[in-house]
Parts: sequence; structure tokens; C-alpha cells
Amino acid sequence: MAPRRKDIARQPVVIHGRNAVLEAARAGRVIKVMQAIGLGHDPRLDELARLARVEHVPPERLDAIAPGVHQGVAAELKPRREWTLRDLLATEPSLLVALDSIMDPQNLGAIIRSAEVAGADGAIIPEHRSAPLSPAAVKASSGASELIPIAVVSGMPSAVAEVKRSGIWCAALDVRGDTWPWDFDLTQRLCVVVGGEGQGVHRLVLERCDVRLRLPVKGRIGSFNASAAAAALLYEITRQRSLH
Repeated sequence: MAPRRKDIARQPVVIHGRNAVLEAARAGRVIKVMQAIGLGHDPRLDELARLARVEHVPPERLDAIAPGVHQGVAAELKPRREWTLRDLLATEPSLLVALDSIMDPQNLGAIIRSAEVAGADGAIIPEHRSAPLSPAAVKASSGASELIPIAVVSGMPSAVAEVKRSGIWCAALDVRGDTWPWDFDLTQRLCVVVGGEGQGVHRLVLERCDVRLRLPVKGRIGSFNASAAAAALLYEITRQRSLH
């Protein structure tokens, strides 16, 4: 039997990429850093040496434990804190991002990165029908996944209902939405719901959201990539809030 997502979350994980490892070290989650012998000077490596224990290893060892472009650095992390939705809502968040069936780890990481940059207080991910917080997702987030609280929920429809009961508006990104983002007050407490590639936000989730926001498109392709759409909306949220 395959391990459950929660069991996986308790196990140490190895991530790679200089930005991702550095942000994890800043967050205090690094057990040790493995750095390839012979790397040139990089201020990020100097900071890593001050923040964590660094073990210099042959490059081929990193190739074995961190396939892909590891940039000469990998790290073993402490198990991630498991946030419940109730824990997250208890922090009285001003901005949340809910990821409904984002199956691509690159998109998952990119959306979490945009959420952190926009000042989001947390993210919500379903336990099933979602890419896990794998090393690929962590790297795509440039380490933002180590800085932002992430709650894993059993179902997104019930999670959206609970978020609304706490006094937070829920806005779905929907290609068939009827409201432009700049026509909606994004300065209020808000949870942005981003749907998966192709299918978008599921019907039951859409029905529970307060508003469906649509981004304008001018080309022949009918919609943005999920992470690009999320970034565009999060930018508009940041713009509106910067004016208040």
C-alpha cells in the first residue's frame, strides 16, 4: 500500500536549488546542506554556510539524490508542520490561496511562490487530486513553500464553506466568470480559489464561492496557464491593497 500524504509529510525530504534551499534554511527547516565540491562564489552559498551545517560532496552524489538541475546544492529538511484549516483560520488571515486540483508540481510551486510574494497568509491544498509538495514543487516555489503555512484538507468544497463561515470572501478564478477583478473589492479578507489545468475550479467549489472572477484574454487560446492566472489576480490584489 502506498504511503498516505500525511505520512509522507512527516518524513524528511530532500530539496534542491539554491534559492529553495536558502529559503528553507532561513525558515529553520534545514537539517543539513549538501554542496558540490568546486562551486564558484555565490553570496547565497555564503549565507547558507552561516545558517546551516554544510557537507561538501562530489557532484555525482547530488546527481544521484537530486536528479535534474540541482545547481550544486541540496538539503535535507525537517518534517513540515502539519497545519489544519482550523489552525490557519485561527491566525485571522487577510489573504488565502486555495489550490483546487492543481496536478502539475511546477504550477503548484509557482502559485505558492506568487502567493507568498503577494503577502498571502496561507495556502489550502486538498489531500487528494493534487500534486504533493514534492522537491520539484518546492524548487518551483523558490523556497516560498517553506515560508507560508499550508493546510491540507480532505475536500475543497467543505473547506471553502468553512473559510466563508470565518468571515472571508471566496473568489474563484473562472474563465466563464462574470466579474472583472478590478470591479471587485479585493482589499477585504479574501480567499482566492485557483482551479486545475484544463478543468478549472470544480463545480461544487464554484457553487460555494461568492464571486467568479474572469481575466480578459485577447489571443486565440482561451485561457491562461493556472499559475499565470493566479499571478495576475494576486498582482491585482496587491495593487488594490497598496492604494489603501
